[in-house]
Order: sequence, then C-alpha cells, then structure tokens
Amino acid sequence: MLSLDEFTRLLREAADQLPGEIFGGLNLGVGVSEQTKTKLGASGRRAYVLGEYRASRSMGRGILLFYGSFARVYPSLSENEEGRRLIADVLKHELLHHLESQAGARDLEIADAKRLMDL
Repeated sequence: MLSLDEFTRLLREAADQLPGEIFGGLNLGVGVSEQTKTKLGASGRRAYVLGEYRASRSMGRGILLFYGSFARVYPSLSENEEGRRLIADVLKHELLHHLESQAGARDLEIADAKRLMDL
C-alpha cells in the first residue's frame, strides 16, 4: 500500500491534471484523511467510503479522500497506472458532486444512495 505521503502526492497530481475552473467554490479544497470510513447499507452490510464531498453553509465546500478506506479496499494500491486511476476516479466522482451541488442538482447523490440501498 502507498504511504500516506505518496497517496497525498498522487491526489495532488490528479487534481493538477484537471481544469482549475472546476475547483471554483471549493473553498476547503481537496484533502486526505487517514481515517477509515464506512456507511451502513440497507441490508446491514458496511461499505467503505473512499471519498466524500462536504458542503456546509457555515464552513463551505470541500472534498476529502479517506486513505484508511483505500488501504482496506485496495491493500496492494501502488503508484502504478491503476493506482493513479483509482485515486483520480474518486476525485472526479467527488468533484461531480461539487458541480451538481453548485447547479442545484442531486442526481449523483441519489444514485449513490440507491447503490447503498442495494448493499
């Protein structure tokens, strides 16, 4: 598994590859938590949360990727192409939540909730 520093660097590199405009309004930026986060599905099964978009009227908007969850789900995650793609894909997913939130849409949020109901 990548170290926390390596993971953070790959996340920064993934963010640097994207157009800066899509980060507009993301005042809390993009960060990494060492935490392992799970959510409970409808069947009682737990699902690991790899990333999260956070929007608060008092604090603002930000994206967090959970290093601990990545370590649990992808214990062999490395700096290879697949590792870079996984991190970039989660970042893009959370950025889509951000863009939808700014547009007043909730399509991805609803789709994520439905996936959780299927667990």
